[in-house]
Amino acid sequence: MNYQSSIEHFHGNGKHITRDQVSHILDRKQKTVRKRELSYRFYLHQHPYVQQLMQRLLSMGTAGLQAADTEYETDGTSLPGSIRIEVDSGASLMIPANSRITLLEDVRVTSGGTAIDLAAGMEARVTNATRVTASDGLKMTLVEGIKIPSGDTPFILSANSKVIVSDDTKVTLGAAARLTFYDGLQVTIPAGTPFNLTRGTQLTLPANTQTKILDSRPRPVLFTDFFDAVYRPDTTLVQWPYPVKDLDFSSSGAYAVYNWELFFHVPITIAIHLSKNHRFTEAQRWFHYLFDPTDDSDGPTPERFWKVKPFHMTDVRKIEEILVNLVTNADPDLRNETISSIEAWKDTPFRPHVIARYRQSSYMFKTVMAYLDNLIAWGDSLFRQDTGEAIDEALQLYVLAANILGPRPLPVPKKGNIRPQTYNNLRQDLRKFGTVMRDMEAAIPFDLGPFPASDQGDNARLATLRSLGKALYFCVPRNDKLLSYWDTVADRLFKIRNSLNFQGVFRQLALFEPPIDPAMLARAAAAGLDVGAIVNGLNQPLPLVRFQLLVQKATEIVQEVKSLGSNLLSAMEKEDGEAMAILRARHERVIMEMVEHVKYGQLQETIKSKEGLLQSLALAVQRYTYHERQLGKSPDEIGNAIPELDELDRDSLERMNFAMQEPELALREIEVDIAKDVSATVAQALNGGKLLSSYEVLETLLMEGAQASSDIASTLNVASSVASIVPQFEVSAKPLGMGGATTFGGQNIASAISASANAARGVADRLNFEARRANRIDSFARRERELAFQSNLAAVDISQIFKQLRAAEIREAIAELELRNHRQQMQHAEEIEHFLNEEGTEKTGKKTNKALYAWMKREVKGLYSQCFQFAFDIAKKAERALQHELGNPELSYLQFGYLAGKEGLLAGEKLYLDVKRMEMAYHEQNQREYELTKHISLLQVDPLALIQLRTTGRCTVRLPEALFDMDGPGHYFRRIKTVAVSIPCVTGPYASVNCTLTLLKSSIRKTQILRDGAVYARENAEDDRFSDNFGSLQSIVTSSAQNDSGLFETNLRDERYLPFENSGVISEWQLQLPADPSKNDPVQFDYDTISDVILHIRYTAREGGGLLRNGAIAHVKELIKEAQVVGSVRLFSIRQEFPTEWAKFQNQTPVSGQRFELALDLREEHYPFWSKGHLNSMTRVDILARSTETSVNVADKADGNDAMEDTLVRDTELGNLFVGKLINIDLSAQPVGELKLYFNTRGMSDLWIALTWSE
Repeated sequence: MNYQSSIEHFHGNGKHITRDQVSHILDRKQKTVRKRELSYRFYLHQHPYVQQLMQRLLSMGTAGLQAADTEYETDGTSLPGSIRIEVDSGASLMIPANSRITLLEDVRVTSGGTAIDLAAGMEARVTNATRVTASDGLKMTLVEGIKIPSGDTPFILSANSKVIVSDDTKVTLGAAARLTFYDGLQVTIPAGTPFNLTRGTQLTLPANTQTKILDSRPRPVLFTDFFDAVYRPDTTLVQWPYPVKDLDFSSSGAYAVYNWELFFHVPITIAIHLSKNHRFTEAQRWFHYLFDPTDDSDGPTPERFWKVKPFHMTDVRKIEEILVNLVTNADPDLRNETISSIEAWKDTPFRPHVIARYRQSSYMFKTVMAYLDNLIAWGDSLFRQDTGEAIDEALQLYVLAANILGPRPLPVPKKGNIRPQTYNNLRQDLRKFGTVMRDMEAAIPFDLGPFPASDQGDNARLATLRSLGKALYFCVPRNDKLLSYWDTVADRLFKIRNSLNFQGVFRQLALFEPPIDPAMLARAAAAGLDVGAIVNGLNQPLPLVRFQLLVQKATEIVQEVKSLGSNLLSAMEKEDGEAMAILRARHERVIMEMVEHVKYGQLQETIKSKEGLLQSLALAVQRYTYHERQLGKSPDEIGNAIPELDELDRDSLERMNFAMQEPELALREIEVDIAKDVSATVAQALNGGKLLSSYEVLETLLMEGAQASSDIASTLNVASSVASIVPQFEVSAKPLGMGGATTFGGQNIASAISASANAARGVADRLNFEARRANRIDSFARRERELAFQSNLAAVDISQIFKQLRAAEIREAIAELELRNHRQQMQHAEEIEHFLNEEGTEKTGKKTNKALYAWMKREVKGLYSQCFQFAFDIAKKAERALQHELGNPELSYLQFGYLAGKEGLLAGEKLYLDVKRMEMAYHEQNQREYELTKHISLLQVDPLALIQLRTTGRCTVRLPEALFDMDGPGHYFRRIKTVAVSIPCVTGPYASVNCTLTLLKSSIRKTQILRDGAVYARENAEDDRFSDNFGSLQSIVTSSAQNDSGLFETNLRDERYLPFENSGVISEWQLQLPADPSKNDPVQFDYDTISDVILHIRYTAREGGGLLRNGAIAHVKELIKEAQVVGSVRLFSIRQEFPTEWAKFQNQTPVSGQRFELALDLREEHYPFWSKGHLNSMTRVDILARSTETSVNVADKADGNDAMEDTLVRDTELGNLFVGKLINIDLSAQPVGELKLYFNTRGMSDLWIALTWSE
């Protein structure tokens, strides 16, 4: 919501009305009223393209997502509100009603018959739509987007095109117009009145309006204009531009911060992180999502290099322009934005991103500077490898950085001076940020300034002079960080182009890098490692300290890695433990919710169990009542006999002092009928002595008697049947046929016996009846006892059910208590779960929660990876030192893929094992070698180099292998331990002899094998029997030059490598004194007094065997024959070694036409001792002379006739000495004997003759 205020003015007749004074003529009262205008600005409250961005990420990857904000329509459609046009001068325009204007000059008008003077600068509104005429430079902005025509031709807009005035612009009324002021006063101003049309006024251009397109921007693919069509806003209340659906990056956008994070902050953070971890290629790929200076596509420059939408549209302004605008207010929008940024900075002084949101060019500088940092760090890492291929690659990176930087900014020349001011002078003019402008006393020649026109008044002429300049009193400081990039890149390019290493020391590089083991690359690729990083690791320089110290430090750091690995595992376990605790708490809560139902069911079960016991009690009471009724009791007696159960005392139960007793029913007495005197017959029949009642005994006895009677009856029946066998006898008495007859026999007897049997059976039946009656009586007694017993059982059941009911009541109370306690436990579990899940604060939440351990795991993992990488780098250096000290580059103990699998938790243990294996290998293979000392004379090795050192202060000398083969033939693998220098010379008091000794390159014979079994000498640079070292140069500086090693103290147990240690003795050296006498440099002593330079080399060697020894001796003999061995060149200083001959030569009397004779007598003692017997041939003679003459000639005769002559010429490399080789003069047959030479002059201060001889 924006507020604009103005002053209502009341005008009266005869008064001049200004903005600062308001008068009312009629009532002579002054009245000031402040009136505010209200307007609105709308923004989107949500991101409109979330789904589209997610789809791009899934389908097109990171590159497709990052390119979403800079993809534009390909049909040429421009972005609405981005097309700036210029209307031709004199174009007729119609401004709408209520448009704001500002008068540009005083105008007298009449209102209601009263004359009113309107002052320039007064603001008003046009009452009705008014036609005006455009002046030069009327610039406007098209509201809608159109297709931009090609070329720079004028463009005719379509009818009813809506435009917005870009700046306050001067127009002229085409006809009289009516204005309304803020106090409601309406006046009519005449045609031709000029006024300013306020910036932001919206117009509709008439058809066929010819315009010129000044600027435009393409329409993004992700862009939708909807607000005007959907809401139809009131242009007087709603500010333009209206909200659109796009990827918003403005400082006031509701979701702009998310777009900044996605399209800028995330890529640049990843890129910087990768760059700091020396993953430069990946870092550059992420930088190219923001800034790609290698983009060669079509498009404007520099927009096509930027890959972030706001950087396409950001006009980079100078800081000075921004500060000047604070004072001049030439650009109100820029000034308001600057003031807002300053206020935000004051509120949050330590948050630079707050400023960058308002001044987005800061992010552009940050991106370019980070890109340059990556290029320079990348180039430096390659440069430090000090190999040809790596330096060529580094050169390309430095050149790219130089192309990005462009020419170095030149300092702006000072054009004038500003008088010193005090705070009191500046205070009244101070603006935001302490900006203040002051007139500058110009130092510009007047012929460069604009001349005031002759027809101008004094004020105009003074204005011309004043236009010479105003300047900020407080200047803008320069950006030293940005300027340092030009210095850094220039430094790197200078070193590379001048064959200097990273430290700025001259050296010579090998033509090819050492070969790489393909098997190692295959193992690295199989382990999923970056092969390029592995190759870069192979080219690392030799560490500065020895293996013993490095392996000790590596072991210490690996121990830290192991400790961090344990901490990482502990953090992972604790995180899992916290996750498990949260899961357990959640499961426990869920289970408790389930158990709550169980507890409730258990409570209901106890209730139902109690109800079942009540039913059992009712049944027992019914049984007891029944039995008691059977036993003769009345219902009242029975009811009084059954007691009642008291209520449960819950309080005593909760207090755990429960002591309630349940009632019990009295039991009946039950008499026991057990016969004590049982007859022996019955007891015998029981067969076990069972207890019987009296009735059972009686029944038993009666049954026994009945059985006995039955047995008798059965016996009698048998006897009756037997008696029937007896026949019947008939006794007949019939006398005379009359009378009677009688029969008697067995039948009669049987009938008598049968009658007895029936009697016995009758007795048995009687006895059985008595037995049954005794049984019935016994059953009656038994039933009574059973009823009494069942009554007692029912009584006992009732008492027992009373106990059970009490127990049921207790269980019910316990179930209720358990349910209540369980619900309380559920509440506690919920609190625990909330405590575990809540972020830990000072008052609530678990501080050592899952989030903490996740943070710890992430941090420890980062530290673990960094510490492991650090330990691995130290171990690699130790391995490199091991290979260097043992002289075996194939020794390899470190592996790849330590971090592979399971978060690399055992990486420290694996690396520790390999470090220990490497340490033991060092102790096992570090065998003692031969230790020798060699004193090498520069005069013997390379006498010309000695002369060069005297004359120019610098020389280079080679130490061949044959020089050492003469001391120890058959030795190989000769490596330097220490080097010292002695320079015999004459110096003044307290004068030091400072000489810099530099090892340029060295070689080591690494095997005792002869080529093809016989060839000893090195064949070429590719001979694999030798190892060449073109690494970083090593140098020492002498102080006394008396066996001086360049060290304060030569300590063979120094933790650091000694200078030149482990380099090959087959070497090339450079000697350099502080001054060059040939250039008249000041010297501390006379270099001509240097008689020799001796190198004291202590070195180690290995025994190569007889075959190598024979090959070395044969090679030395061959070199002697070819005059290539050290000592084959003998330099004679005539002035010092032949003083008599030199004096004779110098004191000769000049004779016309005669040369000056120099006669020398060369003897065998002038040559090395080993040359005896080999001084057979003179192959070459070189002469060096120091003379002020213009020419020096040497001949074979004193007379000028028929003499063979050679000419000496000056050699700048030898300090302008006269140097020449005897070509025309015949050489002596042998290097011993008399040598005569004839010179055209004796004006020489010194003379040297270098004689080369062979066998």
